[in-house]
Amino acid sequence: MLRLELLPAAQGDCLWLEYGPRSATRIVIIDGGVTSTAVGLRNRIAAARRERGVDVLEVELLVVTHIDNDHIQGIVALLEHEDPSLRVKDIWFNGRPQLMKLPLLPPDWQRERAAKRKMIPRPPADLMGDTEGVEGLVDQAKDETGVTGLPADLLGTQQGDKLSDLLTARGLPWNQHPLWSGGAVMVQDAGPLPNTTLDGELKITVLGPSLDRLYELCMLWSGVLGGDEDPEKPTAGAMPADLLGRRDVWPPVWKEGETQDMSVTNGSSIMLLAEYGQNTLLLTGDAHASDIVLALERVRNPSPHPLQLTAFKLPHHGSDKNLTKALLDIVDCTQYLVSTNGAQHRHPDHQALLRILRYKQQRPLALLFNYLCETTRRWGDSKADVVASNLQDYTARFPADAARGMVIEFE
Repeated sequence: MLRLELLPAAQGDCLWLEYGPRSATRIVIIDGGVTSTAVGLRNRIAAARRERGVDVLEVELLVVTHIDNDHIQGIVALLEHEDPSLRVKDIWFNGRPQLMKLPLLPPDWQRERAAKRKMIPRPPADLMGDTEGVEGLVDQAKDETGVTGLPADLLGTQQGDKLSDLLTARGLPWNQHPLWSGGAVMVQDAGPLPNTTLDGELKITVLGPSLDRLYELCMLWSGVLGGDEDPEKPTAGAMPADLLGRRDVWPPVWKEGETQDMSVTNGSSIMLLAEYGQNTLLLTGDAHASDIVLALERVRNPSPHPLQLTAFKLPHHGSDKNLTKALLDIVDCTQYLVSTNGAQHRHPDHQALLRILRYKQQRPLALLFNYLCETTRRWGDSKADVVASNLQDYTARFPADAARGMVIEFE
């Protein structure tokens, strides 16, 4: 049995993945939504304990994909008070300790970033472990904005640090898997992608982030915490982008061209490919489309055929900046999942969903939403308006129980 639940998480993600024989299923949790999501997550944990008739629920793995508020806050709220009825075997999260220990980047990367930021490249690798040597070079490494090239000096505070401090203070298992040994969850630029098989035979392949993306996060940490997902600054006199919404109209109108997500926090998302039996799930946090494509090319190599997926949780809540033709072309999938109530940025974007229907012709497609809300309702109620534009027919699914969110059980 394999079941994926998109718990109600406001504009965020909170995924409950359950697998194994029905009499002895195992659990993986990915992200925790906003602070209020913790209530629903605690209720789901309590329900799982009752279903099993146990006093302590054991979770195989808890993943916090990145530091944006709508992914991390619920986990902070869940873990900040010790709960003897919950035991997590390992927590995957890239926080302050992992970023401080990042390896030295290649000289070409350093020179490129140094030219862009007028930054002096980082010191030699043998000085990175020498506290006095590093401190002595801090001033030399600073640019005119006061940003340095050393990971230890580039980290800010707020939610990422709050979770880091919490995990440390409580002594919880944190990136303890032999793949990481306390270091960062990340992929190398070449070679096999890191993978592991959890107890109960769930195979997880890590698709990202790369060292490059983590270093970008490290350099901007203090400026991106708080969930700011739109790096563009409004022009003088313009209304804030969130108040204007996406300017989507109904019926949705196809538009040529693609844009790309430039958010550093989104780019640092832990991306996972989860396989159980004949089912493969693509779970990408808020990752950039180009990064997902690069990783999936490595997964399918040397096959030239699209990668077979059972379901694809759309990155960044169905943002058009995170779903491209190249990404859709590299997968063969009929079920596309959207986690959002549209409260922030009015996701999902029409163009993202239209791309699925345009580029996946002649398929029995399904769009699955974990909220029936303003930004999703018409994809079900007014489907005729969409398919009338010579786009692929599809099925729209919404939660049977709003309090539980979308539940998908795979054969």
